[in-house]
Amino acid sequence: MPAKPDIITTNGHVRLINTGDVAELADYYLRNRTHFSPWEPVRGRDFYRHETMLNRILEAEGAFHADKQVKLGVFCPQDQRMIASVDFSQIVRGPLQACFVGYSIDAQYQGQGLMQEFMPPCLGYMFNQCNIHRVMATYMMSNQRSAVLLERLGFEKEGYAKSYLNIAGTWEDHILTALVNPSH
Repeated sequence: MPAKPDIITTNGHVRLINTGDVAELADYYLRNRTHFSPWEPVRGRDFYRHETMLNRILEAEGAFHADKQVKLGVFCPQDQRMIASVDFSQIVRGPLQACFVGYSIDAQYQGQGLMQEFMPPCLGYMFNQCNIHRVMATYMMSNQRSAVLLERLGFEKEGYAKSYLNIAGTWEDHILTALVNPSH
């Protein structure tokens, strides 16, 4: 099992989300409910409850120890407020050695290039500490910010998935991308 990530960048402290983050995680999703709604599944009222957040964190902690997920929060160095999320999920070992990445950023921090700051060390952790060979990401065709970010990070387009995920109550087509570990 790799060491827990503890990454310091100029504008963020990236680490595993833990049970001490329940209130902060709930606040992050609640204050960004409108901002995230076009890009996420429909969220019921229960999603924002502290109990729900605690259960999500406990599930993520178990998945980290089972080598299935790395759920990271990015916290502002000045006030420790959560400002972004990077989630490596569906880790598959064996000959594939791959996972998916999903991410989000607080509305007030969007458009400042911060995900370009936070993502490279997170990807480095997955490649170098977790020995992942391939990280996959998908995005809706209308999400140009993600398209640009992933391209800048070196992700290559690999395909098109029709009616791939139910987002905001509608089955949406997605572009499939991947980044291969440059040291493999």
